[in-house]
Amino acid sequence: MIELNPDKLNLTKADLVKFLDTCLDEWKKNKRANFKFIVAGSIMRAQVSITSEEVLKEIWGKIIQWFYDLNYNNAKADKTDKFFETIRKLDKND
Repeated sequence: MIELNPDKLNLTKADLVKFLDTCLDEWKKNKRANFKFIVAGSIMRAQVSITSEEVLKEIWGKIIQWFYDLNYNNAKADKTDKFFETIRKLDKND
């Protein structure tokens, strides 16, 4: 049986480092404009590199959960979206 759990990090430490390297490579195409992102991304890459995989999975799993929640609340805050107008009304009733 295949179990899909989008809140669980299935990537490895190497996958995370590779992802961050890809982001850094993209930002380095315009070093001046992206300097602050390059610095922050480099620090994040270093932190991922020295953190155990067990801890990374726990932290990034929470980040994924929080991102879904943040994304939902961001969409709900869009006052021009008619669907979320209904959702906002339902939330007020809770």
